[in-house]
Amino acid sequence: MNTPIAPARRGTPWYRVPEVWLMCLLLGATVIGSLSLVATAVRHPDAHLTVPHDTPRPSKLPPTHAAPAADPPATPAE
Repeated sequence: MNTPIAPARRGTPWYRVPEVWLMCLLLGATVIGSLSLVATAVRHPDAHLTVPHDTPRPSKLPPTHAAPAADPPATPAE
């Protein structure tokens, strides 16, 4: 009914376990990929694009400063 659990491999050095090499490979690829992405971003910054006859678009964010007070309407002279 109860089957004995297989004994743990004792005396196996860490470098003989394939899962350790898989983790090292994945970690190394992540570090190398991250550093190459940073190097590419530093070497090639984004260009500022200007579009002729472009009108500014309204923002959906609320204004950070209060709008200046409007001048009162002029009253017609009699």
